[in-house]
Amino acid sequence: MPITTHRNPARDLTTFKCNGDLSFSEIVAVIERFFQGTVAPPTNKILWDMRTASIDTLTKDHVYRIANLVNGYKAEAKGTKIAVVISKDINFDIVKKFKAESKETLKDIIVFRKIDEATGWLEKEKE
Repeated sequence: MPITTHRNPARDLTTFKCNGDLSFSEIVAVIERFFQGTVAPPTNKILWDMRTASIDTLTKDHVYRIANLVNGYKAEAKGTKIAVVISKDINFDIVKKFKAESKETLKDIIVFRKIDEATGWLEKEKE
């Protein structure tokens, strides 16, 4: 499975570990399950570990549709901190486009290159 989900309720953290080529439909399914709480109640901290994944097949329209989907969960996403860890420049550009499209809903989303920086930011209390 390209995306596995790990929940840590004690840390209020959900980690999505992504591997290989990710499709639009896989990403949408994971987001819907998370915000609808069909697996477990949503956490306030999310880590997308995409260091071994590729999203370069996503089109501009896909990015827009994913952002629009997330924007539809505005109430559920309120107060959520999201860290995305990537290793490829093309993934970085795609995530930046997503961030720009979803800025109304996701105020706390940062893209990182190192996992320890991402987890440190997630654990840091809001000031």
